[in-house]
Amino acid sequence: MRRIALWAIPAVRRAPYGLVAALVLVRFADEWTTFFPAGALEPIRHDLGLTYAGAAGVLVALPAGGLVGTFFIIAADYVSRRLLASLGALTYGLAMIAFGIGHALPVLLAAAFAWGAASDAFVHGAEVALVDIAGDDLPKTLARMNAWAAVGDLLAPLTLGVVAALGFGWRGAFLGGGAAMLAYAAWLASQPLPPPHPPQRLPNPFAGVWAILKDRRVLALALVLGLFALLDEPLAGFLIAYLERVRRLSPALATAPVMAILLGGMGGYAAFERLAGERPARRVIAGAAAVLALSLPATLFAPWLAAQMAAGLVFGAAGAIFYTTLDSLVLSLRPGQAGATSAVVGLVGMLGMAFPALVGAVADGFGLAAGVGLYAAIPLAILALVASVARR
Repeated sequence: MRRIALWAIPAVRRAPYGLVAALVLVRFADEWTTFFPAGALEPIRHDLGLTYAGAAGVLVALPAGGLVGTFFIIAADYVSRRLLASLGALTYGLAMIAFGIGHALPVLLAAAFAWGAASDAFVHGAEVALVDIAGDDLPKTLARMNAWAAVGDLLAPLTLGVVAALGFGWRGAFLGGGAAMLAYAAWLASQPLPPPHPPQRLPNPFAGVWAILKDRRVLALALVLGLFALLDEPLAGFLIAYLERVRRLSPALATAPVMAILLGGMGGYAAFERLAGERPARRVIAGAAAVLALSLPATLFAPWLAAQMAAGLVFGAAGAIFYTTLDSLVLSLRPGQAGATSAVVGLVGMLGMAFPALVGAVADGFGLAAGVGLYAAIPLAILALVASVARR
């Protein structure tokens, strides 16, 4: 039993087990709950009498909170991480509760925006603390964190289904999730998160961000991560639509390749140490990028569903190894500035926010196959960019 516990939450530099668990599980909690607005979009719209445009505004307001959250990410380098992460979780839980009891669109929009901003304080306050205590164990620890995030992805739709079956409706899911986040805030507040680096070792926040913006290494890796971030939920949505409308699969079968991607990701995170091990990060990133470029087209367009699922498993595993290695490299690139570096990477990644709209426009004009095909070009662009960075 102890071995299972140590695999799920790895031991890190003699840090208290409860502290490591509190930090490793933050992305599980975040991925689990942030799916709720999208997963419950139709019952929310019906209950409040909203148009689809109004309901979609909620999905925009949640990531838009990240514009404010960027300042919280930078603050993680300078202020108490325990205070930042626990207050973020507290606000997160209160925003979910406000969302669950709201009966007007402005209330939902305000709650979603606050929720998105609080998410950055909660997640990145904990993540920057984890960087400090993990040291050389950071890649392994991030792999566990991301594996739990994948579990949250799988658990979220199941949670909504169970809550609906029990008669609590979408509001019950938000209220229960909010209560859980309040408990998480208390857990973080009770843990001895490491303090930020001494002020004399860090530039002031503005000078620090400016120095990072001038660091070509950070910008190059940010572009790679920004491209990889496009291969997320919108890809799954367009793939399911393509399989249903073009390939004429049932809704249950159409979700099979997406589930294969998620399961492959979980397997990749779980086997990260065996697959990546002590190999140089550059080789791991380049190899995983090549596998992504080969497996995604098969996941999208293989003529048989079984082949799509097999390719999806490979794509998910390669993506897990690629992201974990790259993320650990970014977080350790500038010691003492993990928060500000993450903030800059996040801002660069926002440049791709309009890509799903481009895919939709191409699908409207030329068909779903053409729209989905745009996603197949992204791993090729990643591979070319990785090769260019490696040569430098």
